[in-house]
Amino acid sequence: MKRNDKKVLGIILVLIGIVLLLNRIGVITADIFFAGWWTLLLIIPAVVSMSRQGITFGNGILFAVGIYFLLEANGWNVKGFFVPTMIVVFGVALLLKKTSI
Repeated sequence: MKRNDKKVLGIILVLIGIVLLLNRIGVITADIFFAGWWTLLLIIPAVVSMSRQGITFGNGILFAVGIYFLLEANGWNVKGFFVPTMIVVFGVALLLKKTSI
């Protein structure tokens, strides 16, 4: 693990610990298992992959599917917007992609 990765992981752990302590003493109300918490199992690996490899088709799709399910789990009706948005994103990706001619 790189030194920067260790720092980021350390900061994340400290923040999680602070939130849990504040929840325990009643300052805030935080529930680890919020609606759609399982979608983080899709979103986090996609973000890590994007930070290491850049945005690729695979990690972009994984991220989009995770966000879609997270929004649906929290009561957002995004079904009508998902397909048109993905078509626009795919078109922009094709326009920005460098050609090897």
